Amino acid sequence: MLAFRNVFARILAAATAAAVRARGLTPHRIEVGPWRLRVWRGGKKGGEPWLLLHGMGATSATFLPLLGALRDDCEIVLPELSANGGTRGPRAAIGVADGARVVAELAAREFGDRAPTVCGVSLGAWIAAKLAIAQPERVARLVLVSPGGYKNQDWRRIESMVRVETLSDIRRMWQALFVSPPWYLQPARYLLYFLYTTPTVRDVLATVREEDAFDDDALARLTMPVALVFGEGDTLFRPEVGEAMRRALPNATLKIVPGAGHGLQWEKPRDFFAAVEAFRAAFPLRDGAAAAHHPAGDRGAPPGVR
Repeated sequence: MLAFRNVFARILAAATAAAVRARGLTPHRIEVGPWRLRVWRGGKKGGEPWLLLHGMGATSATFLPLLGALRDDCEIVLPELSANGGTRGPRAAIGVADGARVVAELAAREFGDRAPTVCGVSLGAWIAAKLAIAQPERVARLVLVSPGGYKNQDWRRIESMVRVETLSDIRRMWQALFVSPPWYLQPARYLLYFLYTTPTVRDVLATVREEDAFDDDALARLTMPVALVFGEGDTLFRPEVGEAMRRALPNATLKIVPGAGHGLQWEKPRDFFAAVEAFRAAFPLRDGAAAAHHPAGDRGAPPGVR
């Protein structure tokens, strides 16, 4: 079974590479500490810098629905955070504890003194939030999509959903991911079992600690604009968590996408695009690109945006 999962991971990495290349991105390798990252670059050179972080068990293919909307005027950096996408290191996946450090160094190498908009999905959003808390100067704006990491929620329930042992466990996870998935995603129901039983997921879960979660006090220190995007039907990280985070953040918007679950970027891509574009319009970067981080107080929320 282990040999099969290793083959599955290689097939997944190859399929991801083909799909991301088709969107005009090209790969290169960067060594950060013990990690040898596969990193995708593309979009408009010198445009708005965007750093995209995928979720647990996933690959950069997570962002296929968004790449077309960003690549015309944004410079995109998209690292693979696990062996599923071709990154190699001491474990099969980069976890929360070292994720923020790895991503901070990656951002510095890729963008220099330009602070990017950091967009993360699920685990990637958790890492993005930890990066912003630890090194706010590295982040111009945050887009947190179905984010994990908020401390004040039922973590026993969440853990029971993401620890997959049998095919029956997948039913709960599938229901969290999608309310009414499009037909072309239906086969993914069976692939999900292999994704969540690979070392890439188990290594992340094995390294998560209580102190990795962030609370309201930590969020209150984030002065950059933050977009929170949740699916109305997400039963993993529920939309009321988004409302609690919005109240704690000084400069945040919250979009709850109706008819969508945890995988909202796939289930409701147009709503997802609209939320991202509305956020970009409400909080434009100076001269169209973040030449350097500047305090969010200079570009506070316009009236009615919260």
